[in-house]
Formats: sequence, structure tokens, C-alpha cells
Amino acid sequence: MTTSVSMPDPLHGMLPRLAEDEEFDAARLVFRSCGYDEPGVIGRLEIEEIARFKSIRQGRRTALDIQGPIDVLIRLFLDGEMVQDAAARALLPEGAIDSLLALNLVALNLVAPGPAGWLSTVLIYPGFGLLMTSDRAPDPNLSNAPLPPDAVYPAVIENTREFIAALPATPCEALLDIGTGSGIAALLAASRYARHAWGADITPRAVHFAEFNRRLNGIANASFVEGDMYAPVEGMTFDRIVAHPPYVPAAKTRLIYRDGGEDGEQILRRAIEGLPRFLRPGGSFRAMAMAADCEGETFEERIRKWLGASEAGFDLVLVSHWLREPAQFIANTRAHGDVPADEVRYLEELWKRRKVQFLFHGRILLRRFAEARPAVTARVQKGSGMTGEHIEWLIDWEARARNPVSLEWLMGLRPSIAPQCRLVVQHSVQEGRFAARDFALSCPSPFDTDCRVEPWLAALISGCDGHKTVRDHLEETRRNGQLAANYGAKDFAAIIVAMVSAGILAAK
Repeated sequence: MTTSVSMPDPLHGMLPRLAEDEEFDAARLVFRSCGYDEPGVIGRLEIEEIARFKSIRQGRRTALDIQGPIDVLIRLFLDGEMVQDAAARALLPEGAIDSLLALNLVALNLVAPGPAGWLSTVLIYPGFGLLMTSDRAPDPNLSNAPLPPDAVYPAVIENTREFIAALPATPCEALLDIGTGSGIAALLAASRYARHAWGADITPRAVHFAEFNRRLNGIANASFVEGDMYAPVEGMTFDRIVAHPPYVPAAKTRLIYRDGGEDGEQILRRAIEGLPRFLRPGGSFRAMAMAADCEGETFEERIRKWLGASEAGFDLVLVSHWLREPAQFIANTRAHGDVPADEVRYLEELWKRRKVQFLFHGRILLRRFAEARPAVTARVQKGSGMTGEHIEWLIDWEARARNPVSLEWLMGLRPSIAPQCRLVVQHSVQEGRFAARDFALSCPSPFDTDCRVEPWLAALISGCDGHKTVRDHLEETRRNGQLAANYGAKDFAAIIVAMVSAGILAAK
């Protein structure tokens, strides 16, 4: 008999069980004794990292035969395929099936014909030193079954790993992860650098999975709470707030982890609107999202509106991973062919109505400060080798360098050309001879920078050898007649600051 494709997968109704500590201890021992951790899995599958995992149904060519205990667990918890009872009991440690059953992690497949076999009720992937459970793909017998609207998505995918990699591993007292999902960001913080971490999610299912993951990994200093945005932590404040919100524009929410409201920015906006109440002075907000630069209003301008009356007390840095025109995004979406036509049309109409010029995808860093100085607003493009430390440096540099009281300090710096910087000069024929007409500076790391400059600025940067001060350069440029004698030190210093922020110059 053929099963209707609209029928939900019964395995999605079998949540992992929040059992006693002893039962979690026994399950951890099963995974550990089978070598089911990130090094073990990527070694067995011959892949570079867990994010490159492919299931058998996706065309994997390695570890196709079940030869050892790790193969049983890979087949169950990553492939989502059935393992016959006889093979599982022969290869897994004694009592392993009972330990997995105690947490409701496996169930007998009573539908498929032939010998009895086991199916996993969840996906369990090793990563970041943890074992993380989430909703699994549908039962092989229901390969087209829809995911539940509150499905918990695996944190093994590339953009989630990028989000996690962007979070600083510096100590903090209290961290809040909004829309925690599987709990990965909060659990990593609690296990590495946060005194205590909280994860909040609007769906009971996500909170259940996150709490299960906390117990599975034996982490004590994390708490998971259910509610809309900041509601479950009302009255509390945090020195670090993080979010990887859903950002796909959708007229109607079909998948909570994916759909970000009518314009895709509603959940991010609410997270930022709450910062003046919930983020402590000196604290920071980190997020990764997609948003729009609209005609007459950039994304950073909209963020400052969301902060309201408190916006002058927040520094803002955007790190673009990519910037695309809507037409390019739509063309790529159609080429992949995995988005329904009505959803593509919705995006086209939405972005046309909002007069979207570019779509931004990348990191958002907001830092609250209390001192009397101008707020920083900056945007950079991610370059090769960029790390979180580069972003921390940028916001610190901008905060100091853009402060008017720092002018004397700036004028005493000795800038030098970054080793990776390149100057390309194009010549054209003028009065029968080649003449330099176009000057372009580029730097691929840590920020990907390309900018056209005036000839005098190209000459100035060429003379930055780390020996002369900014004041020396200003006076020399004036003497050469390249700048008016009354050209101010403040304006000149601002040019140097911009070149340092872009990675063109280094300053000591």
C-alpha cells in the first residue's frame, strides 16, 4: 500500500525521553565506546568535516557496509536508515539497544517487511565536541512526509557552523541565545566560556530537544525556557545575547526555524528592539541574518531605528558574507529548483515593493557602551582568513579612532601599507601619450576591499612606510600642493582611519 505524501512521519511524534541521569550516563557510554564522535565519524566516512556529511540516499560512497559498531550508529542516527536487529545486537556493546531505548532514541520498524529492524527517532550528530540531537529526516517508508512546523533543525549545516564560529570564546557572565533551536549556541557557551547560558525558544519542541541535549552532554550551567523572544527571561539582563533567527520572507509561517515573517526581518527586528532593556552596558549582541538594503535606507540605518531612543549608545558593525541584487538571488533560487514557484513570486513582489537594491547576508555585531563618545557604524566585506578577532579589533579601532578626543593620538600614528594590499593603475592615451587615469586599491584579507582613489591619495598611501607620522604625511601633502593649505587635520585623519579600517593600511 502506498502512503500519502501528506501524512506526517510517526517518528516525529516520538520525542527523546528526559530520563534519569543514570540513563543518560549509560547512553553516553554507548556513543563513547563506539567511537561515535566527530573525529571518529569523519575518519570513518573519509570526509574533512562533519558539515560535509552525505547520507547514503544523497550518494555517499564510503562506509556503505556495516562492519563495526560506529557503522551501526552512523546508519541509524545520520543516515536515518533501518538496521536489522540481529546486526545491531551483534555489533553494538551489550545492553546498548536497551540504553538507547531508555531515552526513546530508537524504535522497532514494524512497517517494513522482513526481519525486525531498528530506526532512529532523532538525528544525532557529533560536532563541536558535543552530541546534538534534532529532528531526523522522514522514515524511509515516508520519504516525502512533511516536516512538522516546529521541526528542530540540525546545527551541522554550514551557515549554522559559520554562526557558531563567529561567536567570541571570551568569558561572559550571562549569555542568552534567542531562538535556541537544538540549543547548540547556549550549550557551547556554557561548556566553554559562559558562567551560565540561557536558551529561549517559542516552540515547546525546541526547548525539549535543547534540554535533552543539555542532559545528554552532562552540562549543568545552562537553562532552557519556553516563550516568545524575551518573554521567558523578563526582568533579567545579559552581557551577551546571540541569535541566528529565521530570515526567509514568508507570507505565512510554514517552518518556524526558517520563516522570518512577511519581510524576513521581523524576528531579527524584535531581537534588536529588546536590546536596550536586556543587554547590559559593555555587553554585545551577535547575530547572523539576511536583510535588505532598500532605496533610501540601508540595513544599518534600519537597525538604528529599531534601537529607538537608545541607538546612540550602541556601536554597530556589519560583516557581509555576500551582497547580491534581488534578481541575482531569484535567478540562483530558480536554478536550484527546490523552492516552489509561488514562494519565488512572493519574493520578487516583496523586494520590488520594498525597492530592495541589495540583499545582505552576514554577521551583525552591536556593542553597548556608556562612555561619552560618538557611536560607531561600519560595514565590511568578509575576506580570506577573517576571524572573530578581526571584527573585535575593528570595532575597538573604530570606537577609539572616530572619537574626536583621539585626534592627537591619530596624528602621531605611523601608518604602513598592508603587505597584502595591491594598487592597480590604468593608463589611457592623453595628447598622444599614456597617462595614469584610474587608481584602484584592493586588499583580500582580512576584509575584502576594493576602492577607487584619487591620484593624490594613491601617492599618499604609496609613501606610508611606517616611519612618517600622519601629521608628517599631512604636511608633505600640503607642501606638494595636493591639498589646500587649510585642509583640516580632522578630515585628513578620517581618511587614514578609513584606510586602516579597510585593511589597506596598518597603523602603530
